[in-house]
Amino acid sequence: MPAEAPRPAAAAQKPVEPPKPAIAATPAQAPRPAAVAQRPVDPPRPAAPSSLIEQWKVAVEAVRVASPRHGKSLSHGRFVGMEPGTIRIAFPNDAAFHRSTVFGMSRQLIEEVLTKHFGRPTKVAEDNTSQALAAAAPSIAENEAKETAARHTAIDAHVAQHPAIRNVLRILGGTVEHVQYLEPVREAPVLVPTASSPDDE
Repeated sequence: MPAEAPRPAAAAQKPVEPPKPAIAATPAQAPRPAAVAQRPVDPPRPAAPSSLIEQWKVAVEAVRVASPRHGKSLSHGRFVGMEPGTIRIAFPNDAAFHRSTVFGMSRQLIEEVLTKHFGRPTKVAEDNTSQALAAAAPSIAENEAKETAARHTAIDAHVAQHPAIRNVLRILGGTVEHVQYLEPVREAPVLVPTASSPDDE
């Protein structure tokens, strides 16, 4: 029988060391982010009017600030439409005095204020067709009169039901003949300068 080949000696195995835990980088070792240039933050500006009717309200307020009497007459006009350089309005029959003010000798002053407000020549034009008048929303003055009437009605009802007043009337007799209304101060909308006249509807 052939002699058996000698077996190779077992290789000495080195003990396997456990993996060392990763060492977190200290703040001094961590890479620093590049400095980002910061732009100065501008203060918030009032939002520009979002619709043509809102632009009309702000324009009327600009005229009221410049001349309360002319602004009041302009507020009686119903807004019909707005194109670059032109604002179309219509006056109801019961606002003939205010119509004559806007389209009479005061027209130049009103258009000068509107031109300054919109930043370009702006004219007021009358659309006195029955269709335009019927389709137009109530004027600023009509809405304000409606709000005032509703407020006065609520005040009258509150006064009539007030316990102190009812006791006085019960003891002394009589009726409430007059209630003096203290009107709240009207808050004007923020006048936002307009670089150019609005687009077509």
